[in-house]
This record gives sequence, C-alpha cells and structure tokens, in this order.
Amino acid sequence: MYTGRTPRVLRCGAASGVALLLAACVAPHSADMQIGLRNPTVPLGATTRFDADRFAGQWRTVACLGQCAHRAAYRVTGKGVVHRHAAGRDVAYTQSAPGVLRGVKSKEALVVMWVDEGFRTAAIGDADGRWAAVVDRGTSPGADRVRAATEILDFNGWDVSKLRVMK
Repeated sequence: MYTGRTPRVLRCGAASGVALLLAACVAPHSADMQIGLRNPTVPLGATTRFDADRFAGQWRTVACLGQCAHRAAYRVTGKGVVHRHAAGRDVAYTQSAPGVLRGVKSKEALVVMWVDEGFRTAAIGDADGRWAAVVDRGTSPGADRVRAATEILDFNGWDVSKLRVMK
C-alpha cells in the first residue's frame, strides 16, 4: 500500500569520478513507495458527465478491488449533499468538482471516474486508493459497459489484474 511519503530524490551535479557520482545519486527505496491497488503516481480523473441527480439510486457492485459493498444507494438531499448508504454506513458528501465527492464530516473522498450515457454502469473508487468498483443498476450489465469501466480503472492506475467479480 502507498505509504504517503514522497520518494527521496537527490539532484546530481557534476562530480569528479564515477564513484562519487554514483554515491550521490540514490534511487528511491522501495520502502518509501509501495504500489497497492492503485499506482499513486498516475493522476486520478473524474468524469465531467457526472450528475448527482442522475447518479442517485441503487447500484450493485459487479467487480471490485479492495473491500467493496455488494450494494450501495445514493441520494441527494438539500443543498446538494450526496449520501452514500453501503454496508450499514451512511456517509454524506459534497461535490467539490464534477465526479468528485468529499466527505462532509470525514476525510473520505469518492471519485466517479466514468459513467455511461444512460447512467447504468459506472467506475467509482476511493481517492485514497483503498477500493474501486465497477457498479451497475441492473442484474445483468452489458459486457461492453463493464469492459469500458474496467479500462477506465486501468487508465486511472488501478491494478485491474486484482479485480474480482462479485456474485
């Protein structure tokens, strides 16, 4: 898992002797950064197509990275607050940018990376890289939409080789 520490980088200038140059230029230690479910060096992008009112409703997890709820419900309340109810928890979020939901009383942040035009299938994940999921409204999602959501997760740095299908 990503440790949150910035890898140490040393700038190397002209030095006399190859040994001195090699001693001054040290690659970051692998302990400084570990790749878990998501590569933190890849930018995480949200969809500009996101619309909280259209996103509201019931979603079923089709495929998951990390700890995902089998189902989640989203509802929009007054003043644009989006509530996510999943696994017995209700968390309130505000939309800080299209597709970016930040916790009202927590540091949690969700990113909706992709949603199809009909708001039937989406790729969503935790901004900290703890989990991501392909979610769908129905019981038998279109293979093309699941494939598109999976490609978006991959594009955003998620390790889709660890993606597991939910039953």
